[in-house]
Amino acid sequence: MTITALRAMVDTLDISTIAGVRDRAIIVVGFALAARRSELAALDIADLTFTGDGLQVTIRRSKTDKESVGRATALPYTSRPATCPVRTMQAWLGALAARGETSGPVFRRIDRHGNLGRAPHGRGEANGRITGQAVAIIVRRTAQRAGLDAASAFSGHSLRRGFATETHRQGKNPLRIARHGGWKDGSATLASYIEDANQWEDNALTDVGL
Repeated sequence: MTITALRAMVDTLDISTIAGVRDRAIIVVGFALAARRSELAALDIADLTFTGDGLQVTIRRSKTDKESVGRATALPYTSRPATCPVRTMQAWLGALAARGETSGPVFRRIDRHGNLGRAPHGRGEANGRITGQAVAIIVRRTAQRAGLDAASAFSGHSLRRGFATETHRQGKNPLRIARHGGWKDGSATLASYIEDANQWEDNALTDVGL
């Protein structure tokens, strides 16, 4: 996922609806955190701390965090309100608070009538927490609505991979990228994402006179 693709996806969402506000926060904050879909689904409101500089998110459970140390990631305010992780999260929490929900899971199931809650027939957690699979469905569905090329290949992981490639293209320090997204130092996975970006940005054929 590129920044351009993310903007196009956000533009398709109807933020006059609670589902649109939620989906925007999932996509924007998921990208900004370089989060795995399971990490997004596991977030609780208590894991979010707003400051004058932005939003600090505590991720308590992670696939590669075998000792459950957790990590705290700082998300600053950004220049575009529609794709600012702080503002989009504030808008979503405001929508939850308007329905009396001020604790528990951040991202919750919404039915076709705009109601929060548990899935039909009692499936899922009683508090309505979404699943990692639901994150992937939301990302793919929004990419398809935006008419993006290869939209069917988009998934929850597109947020994490997109963060790595886009921040590298902008010249950010690879160590800072790794620490922000919770990759281990020397991660082969992160290196492969950066290599994917480099094949066009630093191509061996560029300016050789062909």
